[in-house]
Parts: sequence; C-alpha cells; structure tokens
Amino acid sequence: MMDSRTPSHDDQKPKLTESQNSRHCKKKRKSCIVPFTSLQETIFEGLLDNLVVAIQSSFVPPSGPLPSILKVLQNLVNSLPLSLRDNAELLAATELNINAYEQSEEWSVALISATQLTLTELYSLSLLACVASTVKDDWVSTIRLAETNLAGISSAVPPAINGTVLSFTSNTSPMNLGVDGRSGQPTGGVIIGFGFDSRAISVTTNDSSSSISIVLADNLGGNNYAFSMPRGGTLSSMTASFTLTSPAIFINSPMTVQAQLCRSSPGASPYTPFTTIPGAIVPLIPALSGSLSNLTCEGSLTGLDIPLNPGDRLVVVFTASSSPNSFANPQNIFGTGSASLTIGGMEGMPPAKDTIIPFASFSPVNLVFSASDFFGNGAGVVGYGFSATAPFIPASDLSLNSLFDEFTTVLPADSTTISSISAYFGVQSGQTLTSPVSIQVVLYRFTDSTNTATAILRTSIQLPVLQPGTYTNNSSGVFGVVEGLTGITLFPNERLVMVFIATGGSVTGWASGGVSVI
Repeated sequence: MMDSRTPSHDDQKPKLTESQNSRHCKKKRKSCIVPFTSLQETIFEGLLDNLVVAIQSSFVPPSGPLPSILKVLQNLVNSLPLSLRDNAELLAATELNINAYEQSEEWSVALISATQLTLTELYSLSLLACVASTVKDDWVSTIRLAETNLAGISSAVPPAINGTVLSFTSNTSPMNLGVDGRSGQPTGGVIIGFGFDSRAISVTTNDSSSSISIVLADNLGGNNYAFSMPRGGTLSSMTASFTLTSPAIFINSPMTVQAQLCRSSPGASPYTPFTTIPGAIVPLIPALSGSLSNLTCEGSLTGLDIPLNPGDRLVVVFTASSSPNSFANPQNIFGTGSASLTIGGMEGMPPAKDTIIPFASFSPVNLVFSASDFFGNGAGVVGYGFSATAPFIPASDLSLNSLFDEFTTVLPADSTTISSISAYFGVQSGQTLTSPVSIQVVLYRFTDSTNTATAILRTSIQLPVLQPGTYTNNSSGVFGVVEGLTGITLFPNERLVMVFIATGGSVTGWASGGVSVI
C-alpha cells in the first residue's frame, strides 16, 4: 500500500547504493565513432551523388569527373576526426583510384577494381558515421547504386555520336564567375566561344538558379556572342567542364558551376534577355568545397530531345551558385571552361552530318550608305566574336583587319557544300531612320594570307526592310533563313565571313548568323 501522508523534514532520506547513484547521475549515451557536422554531411552526400553520375560508361577514362570528385573527397576525409589508420586507408584507396583512372584509356579491370575498393571504404565510413539512421541508409543506398553502375560498365558500349558537334572553349585568361553570398545565386555569367570568352555579364535567376536571364546588348556594347541556327534541329546532348585557375582557395560551403544553353527567338529585339532552355543545364561535378587549386569539374547530359528552330540565337553561359548565407565563400571564382553541343536533325529527318559555322558581331557594326559617294559606303563584316566596318565597293574584294584570322572558323576537309544560311540584324536603340533601309547579307571567302575577302555567288539573303522611325529597346530585329541550297562549293580549310550591306540609309546594330556546310 502506498504511503499517502505528507513527508516532513524529519523523514530520513533513503540512501542510494554506489551503483544506484551511478545510474541516476550518468546518462546513457551512444558514442559517435566518426562525428559529422551538418556541412560535412551535405558535402559527403553530394560527393556520393556525384560518384553515381561519374561511374558511367559514357565517361571514358582518362576523361571524366571521377578523379576530381575523389580529390574533393580527400579534402573532406582530412577534415574528419578519423584515426590515423582509417584516414590513411581512405586516402590510399582514393589515391590509387585517381592514378588508375588518369593512366587508363578505358574502364580496365584494374580501374574497376580500384574504384570498387574506394566504394568499399566509403561504405565502411558510412557505417561508422555518427548521423541519423535515415541519412546513413541514404548514403548506403547511394553507394550500392554506384556499385551497380560499376558492375554494368564492363559490358556497356559508349553511346555513338549522332549529329553535329559544336565545341566551345574559353580563352586562356580566366573567366570570372560571381556569386552573391547572401542568396547563393549567380551575379555574373560568362559566355564562351571558339577560343574566347566574354567579360562577366550581369545575370538574373529564378529562386533555384536553375534558369538564368542574360542581356547581351547593353550600353557597354561588347557582348553579342550569340550565333543563329542555320537550320532546325534537336539538341541531343551537352557536355561541359571548368578548371580552377586561381591560386589555392578555400570554399567553406559547396559551390556548383553550371553551363547553360540560352536562347532568344529569331526576330526578338537585341535587348531581349536570353533565357535558359529548359533541360539544357549541365551541373558540373564535383561541387567545389575545401582547399582547392587546379581542380576540374565536368558534367554531361545525354538522351535530350530539345527542338531548336531555324534562326534561334544561342549562347553557352557559365555561372556558379551556392547555398544561401555562404558569406565565408569567395564571391568570385576564376577558371577556364569548355562545352560541346550535339545537334541532330529535325524529327523525321535523316541524321545530321553537317558542320555549323557560327557568326556573331561582338559589338554593334556600322552599315554605311551614301547615295552621292560611290566610294563612301561601308559594310559590316562579321566573324565569330569579332566584327568591323570595311569600305565597300560592289563586285570588289574587301580588305579586312588581320584579327579576322583569329575569329574565323576553318572548314573541315570533308565539308564542301553550303546547304543553309541564317542571318540576323538588330538596330541599336536610339536611332531614327528617316527612310526605309534594306540589308543584304552575303557570304565571303576570307584569305588570311592577304587579309582579303571575296563574295561567294548565290549566298545572298535579303532581310526584311527596316521601316522609318525611332528604334527602342523593344524594337524587333530582322532575320532571314535560306535552306535547301545546292551547288555552292567550298574548298577544305577555307574561312568564311558574313557581310552585311545597307541600302537606302545608314544604320548601326548587332549582327549574327550561321551556315550549315555538308
């Protein structure tokens, strides 16, 4: 029976034995074998996801992101409170894996074995980690998925390239990718071309940084790297890479570099923002974290089915992002980049086997028309990433700046016939045209040894007439596309420029184009 009386101060308190006292004073606590901070959890989870992507037959060693992922993993391992033995075993396994990958020409038996050893070590680390059981289960599942990918590599055949491949590279000088520390969103993007890149251009994003908006025509006048699609097609794959070139930097919260294909419609104003094509975003792996230098991150998208229209204007833009409130991170990262697009034919058409030659004026070109002075006319000559105004006399060769040698594309030996041409012109805002202006676009052969250009017969496009009036940021551009051309023969290793000629009045604006050669 329970004692129901009120206790008094005179009552004797029960004495506890030593074992009972120990039970009351000490809380049972499960020891953490390898504690992880929340940031370390995030980094490790991201690296495991990266491994699943990197261990694929589509990445053929020594190309591919796996070595860089393992190098970032080594940074994380060194930050964990591991025993000397566990630390040494993890570092040894990953270093063996890196060396095997970089020295292989394919997924060899030795490389597969080294990669499996890394996954086994990561499995052990996951079991020792002091994290929530749900987190641990997710880690183990991801490692098992990477092992499944690895098991399927030996019998897999890399996908065949079916379409036209456009490859872009930045300059040797580093790109500057800006990130806002508070929001984690990109503040500046960089466009890459054929061995050149733009300055950092202001970008706006949605909340997830998965889509950007970028304006090429501004008062600084030097961002028009957009070329025009000479034909319709389908984007089937996209790859990209980025290599840090700055001295060793420390990145506290993971930063992700992404490459995006952005588009503006054929007849849009040059001031209309280019926006990301849904599905054409390549996140590069690994995410940047820890102490890094000369690290390369890569990414690839395959199996795409994204339609591209004749006359679409396209640019490849690199940006970087991080999680919000990453104030300890650098606000800018510097590096070089590359990307490639595989563009097939339109649905229902045979596979495309052409070469696409891009043209973009970089800055506005002046098209000069003089009704009274036969020798006072000037044409806008456009390469890819460079343009200039040259004296124009009908039926005469053009004398050009020697810089066109650096900004023109050498035709491949197996491409000898022009099949389609597109051209675009957007009037610079603030101009007033007092009379209708016609713009004719003609392809010219450029001879780098003499810096002269000669017109190619039957390659003329007549753009819609520019009507009189004052042009603003909202004024549409004009464009033209000619497809199904035959019998226009080129020679291997030739170079082309696109020439814009005005009649009826002078006008200044941004010009671009594209040529398909089969």
